[in-house]
Amino acid sequence: MPTPPRPIDSTLHGVTDYSVGALLVTAFPKFAGVEGSRSAAQIRTAGAAHAAYSTVTDYPLGIVKLIPFKLHLALDALGAVALGLAPFVTGQYKEGRRQWLPHVGLALFELGSLAMTDPTGKGDFHGDIEAVRRANLEDPRQKIYGGPPAVRQTPAGAPRA
Repeated sequence: MPTPPRPIDSTLHGVTDYSVGALLVTAFPKFAGVEGSRSAAQIRTAGAAHAAYSTVTDYPLGIVKLIPFKLHLALDALGAVALGLAPFVTGQYKEGRRQWLPHVGLALFELGSLAMTDPTGKGDFHGDIEAVRRANLEDPRQKIYGGPPAVRQTPAGAPRA
């Protein structure tokens, strides 16, 4: 049976790690309506831990490169399950849906991200880097002013198209 495509490479995974880690530590608890609660503290702790072990992962955006990418992915899975179970283990699910739904949603997001991440770090899809480099060397003014005008004045008395 063929394996499903895994488009996320290690660089995109790193971008997601740092972006989501920062969001969880800063704004997410307020957006989720759990600011000032145990849920907020758990979410912030999870985001800080995620960003911390991302800095020591051996992938393009890692700073110290101590742990292998596959170990990082295992930590992601463990962290997702732990975060999803936290409100049920602590009993805070009894305080209402708002106290457990963000945890479960974040866990599902993380597990979905893991399902789309190539554990080799390469990813299944790649853009044409050389085409991007060539396009970046072009002068955009040439494309705007070098060709025929996009708008022309209609001569007086000529029928309009």
